Amino acid sequence: MPRHRPPRSSFPVSSCDCNDCRAACTNSPGWFMPWEVLRLAKHLDLSVEDCFRKHLAVGVTHMPDGSQRHGVMPHKLRDGKKPGSVWTLGELSVPGRCSFFDRGLCTIHTVRPWECARMIHGPAHKATKLRQEVVAQWDDDALRPYAEWTKRRLFGSAPKPRAQQRPRRTRNKDDQR
Repeated sequence: MPRHRPPRSSFPVSSCDCNDCRAACTNSPGWFMPWEVLRLAKHLDLSVEDCFRKHLAVGVTHMPDGSQRHGVMPHKLRDGKKPGSVWTLGELSVPGRCSFFDRGLCTIHTVRPWECARMIHGPAHKATKLRQEVVAQWDDDALRPYAEWTKRRLFGSAPKPRAQQRPRRTRNKDDQR
């Protein structure tokens, strides 16, 4: 599993104790950053694969460029869909309770998803920006194990540009003498 340094976020961590936060837990779970899944698996004393198959799902979202990108989220309890699956945009648009939300409380609060920890209490466009911040971390490498486990093609964010590298010097015939 990828280990990354958490990106600097313009979204502060929130309390997750208000009615808006609880409503989000019964509607659509927040998404994890790639490295948070390992932390959750350790918290639950499971392998990452077992954690995914028992408690998580792959979600999809629209990006500003019109593309669709995948990321990992807690499983939504509804319609008999099983954990460890890939949710379509249509399925995600229908409300469903987070599998970790029990009797009004988050059972993984100390290791909750990045998006949950930064619940937006304001305009919808800010929530969209937060989702994009999370999805940007889900590149093809981070999604690879989930693609193998679901046997589905998943679309990660575009790779981050590498630092400008110096051009390689090529040798010509005169240099070889």
